[in-house]
Amino acid sequence: MMSNKNLGSMGARLLTALAEENRQVFSIADAQRYLSAYADKPYSYAAANELLRRLGRAGWVVRLSAGRYALVPLTSGNTLTPQLNRYVIAREVLGNAPYYISHESAMEVHNLLTHPVGQVLVTTPRRLASREILGIPYRFIYAPPVGIWGHELRWVTPYEQVMVSDLERTLLDGLMRTDLCAGIGQVATALWMRHDELDGEKLADYAERAHHRAAAQRLGYLLELYGLGTPDLAARLLGLRGTAYALLDPLLPDEGPYLSRWRLRINIEPETLQSSIRT
Repeated sequence: MMSNKNLGSMGARLLTALAEENRQVFSIADAQRYLSAYADKPYSYAAANELLRRLGRAGWVVRLSAGRYALVPLTSGNTLTPQLNRYVIAREVLGNAPYYISHESAMEVHNLLTHPVGQVLVTTPRRLASREILGIPYRFIYAPPVGIWGHELRWVTPYEQVMVSDLERTLLDGLMRTDLCAGIGQVATALWMRHDELDGEKLADYAERAHHRAAAQRLGYLLELYGLGTPDLAARLLGLRGTAYALLDPLLPDEGPYLSRWRLRINIEPETLQSSIRT
């Protein structure tokens, strides 16, 4: 059993049991049940809640949401509790609220990135402030309930699933918000990496459903740049163009030639986008 220094005997017993059973996320009621077994008598909900508050102040557990906690990684004798998956944490923070892991975080889940992501991005109708949990920044992107679509359950550990935007929605979200995906170059590379798996009809359906003209224009341009897609897909995307010109990459300066076909200002060299898929 771990040392009970700064824990108290009941705190030490609770954390040891959670670690041994790999209970990384647990409720106050779960803690109450464990503590009652150790004490060999009923342990009140209020007492369990107070113990968890003390453990939280000491850094042994972290509160995720009302009544829900996560076990902080710790060593207990020969027992090592692994780091709780950050996407599972996001799921637990949101509780019963609709959500999906989105943008650059979804790209990571879909293995579309060659670099680690430093934050967790989640789209949800709940208005939540950004926060840091176990050293990782969490950013919650607001969308109305009607905007929560195009997602699927994905395994992020051998035992845990979370809701993640599907491949087509991930790319469309990236084209709508290039600032949440490290720029148009990253989205373009992801498009090329998985173009064989993309459902063109679903892409067009999603572009129509999103009602985001600039994203449709960027998608059409990239598909033509890389020689992808079908005439039918191009025609559907052309039908979604707006009258105003949009920047190909809103993160870059407002400069470069105008392309009337896609109502875009090409503010990144096409050769740069083409070379990115050859590296």
